[in-house]
Amino acid sequence: MLLLLLFNLVFSPQDTLRSYRAQDVVVTATRSPIRSIDAPSTVSRIDISQLRDSGIEDANAVLSSVNGIFIKENGPGQLNTISLRGTSAEQTLFMMDGVSLNNVQNGLVDLFLIPTNDIASVEISQGGASALYGANAVGGVVNLETRSPNDNSLRLDLGGGSFGRQNFGGELSGVVGPVRVDLTANRSRAVNNYDFTYDNGGVSTAMQRSGADYLADNQSLKLVLPSTGGTTSLFVQNLYADRGTPGMVTDPAFVGTARETDRNTIAILRNTGILGGLNYSASAGAIYSYLHYTDPAYASNDYYKMLSFQPSVQATYADGNFTSTGGVDAEIDRGESNEMTGIKNRDRWGAFLTGMYEFLKGYNLETRLFGAVRYDGYSDFGGSFNPKAGINIKPLAFAPVHLRASAGTSYRVPTFNDLYYAGLGNTSLKPEMSTEYDAGLVGEINRGNSPIALTFDVSYYHIDVRNGIVWRPVSAVEWLPENYGRILSKGVEVGADLYYGSLLRLKGNYSSGESVDLSDPSDPTTYEKQQLYIPKHQSYLMIQVTPGIFNVTADVRYVGTRYYSTDNSSSISPFAVASLSASARVDAGVFVIYPKAMVDNLFNRNYQVLPLYPVPMRNYRFELTFEFKQGK
Repeated sequence: MLLLLLFNLVFSPQDTLRSYRAQDVVVTATRSPIRSIDAPSTVSRIDISQLRDSGIEDANAVLSSVNGIFIKENGPGQLNTISLRGTSAEQTLFMMDGVSLNNVQNGLVDLFLIPTNDIASVEISQGGASALYGANAVGGVVNLETRSPNDNSLRLDLGGGSFGRQNFGGELSGVVGPVRVDLTANRSRAVNNYDFTYDNGGVSTAMQRSGADYLADNQSLKLVLPSTGGTTSLFVQNLYADRGTPGMVTDPAFVGTARETDRNTIAILRNTGILGGLNYSASAGAIYSYLHYTDPAYASNDYYKMLSFQPSVQATYADGNFTSTGGVDAEIDRGESNEMTGIKNRDRWGAFLTGMYEFLKGYNLETRLFGAVRYDGYSDFGGSFNPKAGINIKPLAFAPVHLRASAGTSYRVPTFNDLYYAGLGNTSLKPEMSTEYDAGLVGEINRGNSPIALTFDVSYYHIDVRNGIVWRPVSAVEWLPENYGRILSKGVEVGADLYYGSLLRLKGNYSSGESVDLSDPSDPTTYEKQQLYIPKHQSYLMIQVTPGIFNVTADVRYVGTRYYSTDNSSSISPFAVASLSASARVDAGVFVIYPKAMVDNLFNRNYQVLPLYPVPMRNYRFELTFEFKQGK
């Protein structure tokens, strides 16, 4: 009976010929809704729920599939950060529902501390965006959009895997009077005692990772209440993580003793609606983060407490072919640490204005002009003015291809560590400044009732960063930050995404870029040398087959040579790592059951992303999801 049921589910007639992927509507690239193909620069949107169904669940895996993104992986459960178009992690702005997540202490966002079970989708806008969002958007913007409550439903997740991996959690969503409610909770843990090979000058030693265990809990609540012409929502997320952070493996007898505890709380209140013919959005975000780091081997016992409050309001006016969005926002930051003297403060306010004018003529010929300006005033740096302009042209009626280009300026502000850390900070630091431009083409093929849908993108980018903040040695034991660096990142990105109805998806991309040091022409050991750990070449390929209730996904990621010496004399070997997942959707009456199985590092490759940070060989994960919906 079970086999007959599965046979009917798999081979029952489906209208796959009429199922195709529509162009994503995005907001991050312009601050107002626009199709991604019409934007002035590269922007993409990732549906997290679709990836979760195929076994891709953490922020590392989600972002690794995006062209131009390199994840600096220290291993599972460890600090993992992003490099976008060859820039640093501090030069990429992370937001959640428009609220900045970049920690004012160090400028970073740790991908391990982003639970994707709260996220509906991710938008990635590549290229400088300080004219839209202010500081830290030199390489681009990653905006996480939180989940909205569904109809009355209940979901339970259970999972396990190699190296003591366990996870369980769930979601409860429903309607209470006029309020839509979504509750989530999740716990994950692992021992992470995986085997690896340590290479010490050509002598290989079999070892097992120690002190890399982790436990992470997160809970969230989202309330959505209809209001006049819009909605009012409240999102609250709480995260606790306790993990070993052993760092580099420096010798065959290495035992990791360092540990880190994180407690993060985020609250975002948002109201949208229509007022006097304007679409408006007003929000207030509050973030509290606490980090406690200990290492008995070095007598370290450090803590960092950060509090950020971020109110904002914006309004969009649309009249025929003209659309404009303007607004004001602010940020109030407070920081305390035993590595700083006293409580540190930073206040900022900003105002921005964007505009888009569309020339829509006959024969499907289209031209869109974009402009944006922004001013930010800081309590500790003065002001920063940043403009940006762009264009998107569809020149031929018979060719679904758009040409686009943009140019602008961006900046990054020094962190509290740069300014005040342990008596070594430099309060005279200025913000990093950058000039960037990009150009390319994007197209889509999706005609009539054809099952084939194709999008493709080719882009060239150029990011010139000046006054780069660099920690330079001033003695054998002391390093001080200075506005010394100049970094030029430039390259080409090529990507394509092909669908055949709902049955088949092929996605691939390739990036070739340089991120070179132009700080000191008189120093041949660093001048025009590639930045540390940044690969020149990357590629990604995914094949996804969905016959009926089943989903099988295979992907492979290639990362080229990375250097770990400033003169580029020492490097880490390129690697290609593959994964395979299989899942199903089984309708069992009132329940829908989703069994999943995943294999990471399918071909058991021995590789490292960063030097002396081992990653697991072949490993396995298994998950089972039960979903109940009222009325099934």
